[in-house]
Amino acid sequence: MTLNFLNKARTAAAPVLLMGLCLTGLPAFAQDCEIKLGTVGPMTGGGASWGLSEKAGVEFEAAYVNANGGVQVGNRKCKVKVVAVDGLSTVAGGAAASNYFASEKVFAINGPVLSTEITGFKPVSKRNNQVNFATGFAKDVIGPDFPLAFHKIQSPPAWGPLVAKTAKERFKLKSAVVLGPNDQGGTDAGTQLAKIYNDTGVKTGTEWYQRGTTNFGPIATRIMNMNVDAVDVTTMPPGEAGILIKQLLEAGYPGVFARLGAGGDVVIKNSGGIEKVKNFYWFDHVPTENPAIKKLTADFERLMKAPVPDNALVFNAQLAAETMLKAISLAGTDQDGEKIAVELRKLTPDSRYLGKAGWRGKGQYGINQEFSFPVGFNYIQDGKVGAQVKLDIPAE
Repeated sequence: MTLNFLNKARTAAAPVLLMGLCLTGLPAFAQDCEIKLGTVGPMTGGGASWGLSEKAGVEFEAAYVNANGGVQVGNRKCKVKVVAVDGLSTVAGGAAASNYFASEKVFAINGPVLSTEITGFKPVSKRNNQVNFATGFAKDVIGPDFPLAFHKIQSPPAWGPLVAKTAKERFKLKSAVVLGPNDQGGTDAGTQLAKIYNDTGVKTGTEWYQRGTTNFGPIATRIMNMNVDAVDVTTMPPGEAGILIKQLLEAGYPGVFARLGAGGDVVIKNSGGIEKVKNFYWFDHVPTENPAIKKLTADFERLMKAPVPDNALVFNAQLAAETMLKAISLAGTDQDGEKIAVELRKLTPDSRYLGKAGWRGKGQYGINQEFSFPVGFNYIQDGKVGAQVKLDIPAE
């Protein structure tokens, strides 16, 4: 994967509550015909790059659709409006977001991102009849008890064994440690990842810390004493992961860093770039070097007049928003989550960029409401960037 992202400027931090994207210079729409898409994730704090990238992906899809005449709803063409809320990386933030969306009559939502936010959001959104595309790795991110919840990425059991095997062989790994916050956002996925590494033959333990930590000195010392071959920061917010890696490098850690989830490019940038982080493997939830994603990037930068965010979740947010708008068109309304969910289940996921995918999730969650778009494995070895490996994810 090319590292041109290392030269991009950071996007400015968003306010805690972001509402309504007003788009100018767009074609005429039916009078008073507007549909709303919500987006929720951490837009401040250490995980801000996750939430802001999701917001950017939804806003791009809204701008693209509006520039091309809007969404067909019945016999009218409707303008898309985006309502964005900071989920604050907390359970309470997720619950509050759902209630805020309900007050704004938003029933189709992209997010939440973090498992903590999802835990608070799910029961409230069920009462509010809201359909959503979540991002996190919570073990119960979707399931039969929450039929309006969909998943736009796959959790570690779907791709982890193949990625761990590839990393083990390339970097000759024998041992590792998985780090994460000591809440559901860290422990659910971190425990899954540790098991995957162990099953692959890489002896792996876990290390938990308090979310929001800014000094990882004591943890860095413990890791140095462990003498492990790899440090996996998958479930750490990108900002916090960057701090930890910097402190490990300052302490002289000689091993490999890993991030089997979104934000690898951001973590590398925050850690000093490839000249500092010489051995690193990471995972993107789309094959970012695919020509189709390059086309998406060009369309984004042309339409939004801004660089695409460093965090690759922007692409998954676009995929989910595109699919959600198709379902809204078929349902004939954006005001009924159940009707939208019915149409989603009938659809074959089909991106104008990546083409057709399918649904999966039955084996892991008991419900086929998870995208099966392909993913990408990236690595830096001895300071040199390797070619991205595209991995296909089977539908069920």
